[in-house]
Amino acid sequence: MRIHSKRILILILLMSSFLSMLHLQQNTTPLSVQAEADCPPCIINQAPPINEPSPEVQSAWILLGGDTEDHKDMASIQSGVNIIYETLRGAGFTSEQLYYLGPEVGPSQPYVNTSATKINLQYAIETWAPQHVDSTQSLGIALLSHGDINAIAVMVDDSLRDYDLNSYLNNFEATTGCKRIIVVIEACHSGSFIDKLSKDNRIIVTSTATYFGAAFNVDRTTGAFSESFWSSIAHCATIGNAFEGAVDHIRNLGKNQVPQLDDNHDGVGTTPYPNDYLPTGGEGYDALNVKIWAKPRVCFPKIKIEMVPLPIYEIWDLFTSVVNINVEVESSTGISKVYARFVPSGWEPYDPLDGYMHPINDAAIKMVELEDPLMNGIYSGDAAFDGLALGDSFMVNILAYDADGMVADIVSTSLSFNADGETPPDTEPPSIYITRPDSDDTLSAVVEITAKGEDNQELENIELYIDGVLVDEISMPDYYPYPELSFMCNTSLYENGEHNITAIAIDQEGLTNQTSILVTFDNGDNNLIYYVAIIGGGIVVILTYIVIRSNSNKKRKTSKRKSKKKKK
Repeated sequence: MRIHSKRILILILLMSSFLSMLHLQQNTTPLSVQAEADCPPCIINQAPPINEPSPEVQSAWILLGGDTEDHKDMASIQSGVNIIYETLRGAGFTSEQLYYLGPEVGPSQPYVNTSATKINLQYAIETWAPQHVDSTQSLGIALLSHGDINAIAVMVDDSLRDYDLNSYLNNFEATTGCKRIIVVIEACHSGSFIDKLSKDNRIIVTSTATYFGAAFNVDRTTGAFSESFWSSIAHCATIGNAFEGAVDHIRNLGKNQVPQLDDNHDGVGTTPYPNDYLPTGGEGYDALNVKIWAKPRVCFPKIKIEMVPLPIYEIWDLFTSVVNINVEVESSTGISKVYARFVPSGWEPYDPLDGYMHPINDAAIKMVELEDPLMNGIYSGDAAFDGLALGDSFMVNILAYDADGMVADIVSTSLSFNADGETPPDTEPPSIYITRPDSDDTLSAVVEITAKGEDNQELENIELYIDGVLVDEISMPDYYPYPELSFMCNTSLYENGEHNITAIAIDQEGLTNQTSILVTFDNGDNNLIYYVAIIGGGIVVILTYIVIRSNSNKKRKTSKRKSKKKKK
């Protein structure tokens, strides 16, 4: 009786699919389209695309925390590599899959396998790794230390040269047949390693460029780049997305540091320009599709800054000007510290070239630790400024750390002092960027289109158009961070060929800005997307009911927009 029921269910589903197909062929105006005849082709309750390639995983990681003869910042470096180790354990790697070379060895450092000498690193890559990685798998290497051009400090007076590391990797490849290697280096001048390490199927990430220093984070528990990069990895970001986030993190800290990525194997590191995103200049296609994990898993941010005030305007005082700031932070693992960091407009950071990682703090920077007296996730604090000039302004970074040392994505706002503390008239249009896909991309099946907008005062909403037809829009909250617009587009419901994608940002005063890209939709002769249903252990291919809406142009709304009340 049970088998008979399953056959009936399958027959019903197949008939339903057949009838749905007939409905599409015979009915040019389905009922749902009659209600909204001016919408573009789209899928209602759209399912994700199928037949995606299996996600890439790594089989082993080697970690190294270096040291110098004067043991400068040894504890900070050890702490930073410990955080990487814990992140990798959280990503599914067992202790047997991790080999940790540290500046300290002993009972106080239970994660460390051996000391961070050059000969031990050679053993780890050429002997230990081949026992865990074969020709079908991949290897990861993370290094955190002081650095110089083409060299990284390992143990005391020992240094690792770029050609040494490349030789070890080449020997590993020759032994295993494995070509897939991921290298992440946090050190001053770490970008100088890229030209030697660059090779097919390698992804190289460095915390800075050849002629630049690198900084520790606010608490000196790890590198400023690493704290963001590895926190994003812990939240299941791809290497490319984690790199983008770390670049923004460094910029938001006001640090003169240039993180670099090489995954197109040209031996040249790339840093996205401000408000630019990967892929750029041929770089990032690979990294955007690779995650650091031992097996696929579901992740959620452990810590997130939920609400930060929009641009703040306060009354200027000749002697002492005071500002109160309130933010909301959420964490699943507990919150250790929340800071407001005030960076004066036009401030240029100190950039040492002595090879030592250095603190990001500077005499011009004001750091205020925020408190949560009611234990409700609302953190607040007062910052006092002496001797300000009328019109002085600051970038305000909000930094939050959870109990595991993970950092939330930094959210920034601005602070300005004027005569009355009121918001001035808004005459500056908003900014708008299409972050995915890239112009001139060729797209097929279901793809994600994303857009981000910003405004100097308050952004109202973002609208997305394909070939002049509104396909999606999103309203902005009256606080930061602003969400991005994300639209899942079924390209098979459009004609093959070139299409225009336009994003428009509108601010509270009605000022607008727009940006457009041209892409190509190419689905061959396919007109429908097929989905798979698993029923009772069997697989049935079902033609999903797809609502095709007409291509009539939809004019953008011209009604007066309701202003939002600003939060103080």
